[in-house]
Amino acid sequence: MQNNAMRELLKLSCNAKTRSGHPCKSATVKGKKRCRMHGGTNNGAPKGNMNSFKHGYYTKENIVKRSEVHKLIKEWKKLSQELEGDY
Repeated sequence: MQNNAMRELLKLSCNAKTRSGHPCKSATVKGKKRCRMHGGTNNGAPKGNMNSFKHGYYTKENIVKRSEVHKLIKEWKKLSQELEGDY
C-alpha cells in the first residue's frame, strides 16, 4: 500500500529541477505536467503570435539573398584582382 501511494505521489509531483539541482516536490497543476512555479499555469504564446517575428534575418528568402550577395562580392574581388594584375 505504501509503495502504491509513493508511486501516485511521484506521478503528481512536478519533477522539474530546482536551482539546487534536486527535483521539485510540488504538486502539478491539474491537467499539466508541471507545478505553478515551473510553468504549469502558462499556456504558452497565443496562436498567431507576432512577437517572435522581430527581423526575419533567418527566413529562407533572406538566407538565399545573403548567399547571392556573398557570391557577387567574391566575383567582384576576383575580377578586381585580375584587373590589378594586368597593370
